[in-house]
Amino acid sequence: MENLSPFTEGLGIWLTCLLTLAVFSFLYRDNPIYKLAEHVYVGVAAGYYFYQAFRGTVYPNLIQHVADGIQLLNKGDAAGWTAQWRWGALVLGLLVLSRLFPKISWISRWPMALVVGAFAGLNLIGFAQANLIDQINGTFLPLGGYMTGKAEMMPFLPPAGKPGEASVLNHIILVVGVLTVLTYFFFSAKRSPVLARIGQVGIAFVMLTFGATYGSIVLARISLLIGRVQTLEESNRAEFGYPPIVSAVLIVVLLAVWRMVYFRPSDDANIEPEPARKT
Repeated sequence: MENLSPFTEGLGIWLTCLLTLAVFSFLYRDNPIYKLAEHVYVGVAAGYYFYQAFRGTVYPNLIQHVADGIQLLNKGDAAGWTAQWRWGALVLGLLVLSRLFPKISWISRWPMALVVGAFAGLNLIGFAQANLIDQINGTFLPLGGYMTGKAEMMPFLPPAGKPGEASVLNHIILVVGVLTVLTYFFFSAKRSPVLARIGQVGIAFVMLTFGATYGSIVLARISLLIGRVQTLEESNRAEFGYPPIVSAVLIVVLLAVWRMVYFRPSDDANIEPEPARKT
């Protein structure tokens, strides 16, 4: 913020603290302050991504292209007529907007079908290579010791001096996990007792994977929380009037007023009461 004026920097810090604590107010319950911050975030994000789409797609691929074609035509260059090919994209884009009018909304299916079909055709080979061929190649691993340069691959330990490389044990676990998981999801044959036992091992691998994925997601969310708390701590400066403390007090007061004046019991979560048990 070195290039910002003191007023602009202070305003940004105050908005950061207010919106951050407004979002944290959801920990108490769903309330108008949280909804206001949520709507502000969604509105700003929508405007930002619309601008990025216009700047990165519409302007260079249509407006700039047509403008360059017109300039070439004014100079007598017949190459300017190539700009007319972009009018097809413009027509297809306008047809997508017909979705906003119920009577002719069916027209939007044509450009959407073209986009979906073209995307599927162009990316079929890429997805097959990345999600099928490369995955199959990744399971063709050596299950015995072999020479990797000057270090021999050990059965249970990484090569000497290369702690980051996999060992034979890692390869065995990976191959066994792939085969057992595929066996569990193989529903084309009758489930024999042997296949059932192998499938149970596959389920264990699946649950371990889900657990590791969930743990990484939780750590990522905690990292975001730590970042917001550090931002509030760094913003708590006298030169700006202690924005986090003042914002917290203001939000607590507004929540108290809302609770006492505007809150109604019907505003609770729409949870149907349990039916009375017959005695």
